[in-house]
Amino acid sequence: MAYDGDLLRISGVSVVGLKTYKITRAKLWADAERNMAGSVRATMIGIFPKLELGFRAGLTEEQVSSICRLLDQAYFSVAYFDPKTKSTTTASYYAGDYSVELMDKARGLYKEFSVNLVPVDKV
Repeated sequence: MAYDGDLLRISGVSVVGLKTYKITRAKLWADAERNMAGSVRATMIGIFPKLELGFRAGLTEEQVSSICRLLDQAYFSVAYFDPKTKSTTTASYYAGDYSVELMDKARGLYKEFSVNLVPVDKV
């Protein structure tokens, strides 16, 4: 059954204009080393799901402004669809660097852009 809820909410606001949505389940390791026999010994700290978002071209000035206000917070709550659990997961995130580029000044439209949301803690 397909998920029918909001794909992504930042600080309680549904995010508009998503073109791509990718989750990278990054594993963070501590004390990793490989012995002479080639075996790895390490302690897994946890899984840190990075959200890689792409926004479609043609978003309006108001839509881009709203997205920027959400992303420019130091830290924020993100509720996102997690295909592993087939449900919504909520965690604290921060946004990586991103660039917005004007596509049509007369109509106030923007080109597509992307941003990564990075988790503060393991999930």
